[in-house]
Amino acid sequence: MTLYARVTEVEKSYSPQEFETLPEFDERYELVDGKLVKKPMPGGQHGSIARRINKRVNLFDPDDKFGIMWFDTTFDVGTGWLPIPDLGYVVTSRIPAITEKAIKCVPDLVVEIHSPSDSRSKAEREATEKKIRDWQKVGVSIIWAINPETKMVAVYHPHPAEPIMELGLEDELNGEAVIPGFKLRVGELFG
Repeated sequence: MTLYARVTEVEKSYSPQEFETLPEFDERYELVDGKLVKKPMPGGQHGSIARRINKRVNLFDPDDKFGIMWFDTTFDVGTGWLPIPDLGYVVTSRIPAITEKAIKCVPDLVVEIHSPSDSRSKAEREATEKKIRDWQKVGVSIIWAINPETKMVAVYHPHPAEPIMELGLEDELNGEAVIPGFKLRVGELFG
């Protein structure tokens, strides 16, 4: 579920319940600390990377035996934060009931694809870093932070705060215990 808001409503504080009742408008927003935060519209490269990951996961697990990957969907992680990861994967044993509203669980794997705006200013870099830390705080097992500019992927776990590894074009993403046996060469994301 992608939620939209009128510009005049951006400064107001919202509860998760109020956020989910907002009508749809022209821009996408996430709920962060009770405030609406505009999510940039993804471009072609961004969409291509997300599509490649989603396609490879679906080819690896066509019957969703391991879990389900959601694309551009709001998650209610139970803290009042309602983020929209580029991709969010939930293992089969934890898939909640599907409703019209946000998916009510913490994803097991999150993919965040940096957009060009994420590095334009110090404030935007800090917001991107905060989002990774917020995913870590709520307990996401694996976070793949993909930087199309550098063609690198930083892999995070809940602890430590820094990436556990940084992968280049010849390295492989690994589904670890979340998607056992899944591997994807980083270079395939950009090719």
